[in-house]
Amino acid sequence: MLLLKKKRYQEQLLDRTENQISNLERMVQDIEFTQIEMKVIEGLKIGNECLNKMHQVMSIEEVERIIGETQDAVEYQRQIDEILAGSLTEEDEDAILEELNAITQEQMELPEVPSEPLPEKTPGTLLLYALQLWLLLLPLGSIELSRVWNSL
Repeated sequence: MLLLKKKRYQEQLLDRTENQISNLERMVQDIEFTQIEMKVIEGLKIGNECLNKMHQVMSIEEVERIIGETQDAVEYQRQIDEILAGSLTEEDEDAILEELNAITQEQMELPEVPSEPLPEKTPGTLLLYALQLWLLLLPLGSIELSRVWNSL
């Protein structure tokens, strides 16, 4: 009888221990998930800060002005193309076709391909590339460059 009671006590103790282990495993999983959530939130925070810096540098009005200037330039170039296309004679077109054939038959020398690996794409380098591209597209003198670099 005493041995059966002891066996019963040991089984109950084992069940409680297994329940405690399960609770601990659940807590560890919750902690790991919370750590992942914290990393995601930190990433969102950094992304939001980058966007705010970009918004400080570039206003909606400035973007609309740049888009309008670009559309005007495209329209102007289209008009020039139309004028030039209408002023060519048949002899000019034949000469252009001959020159095109000569160019396409020549062996063209292509530039060397870089052998070093491409830089790693991190949020900082992507922001830098975006800013460099944006600066290339802006008309010269329309923005203070120091303001852009200081915001980085």
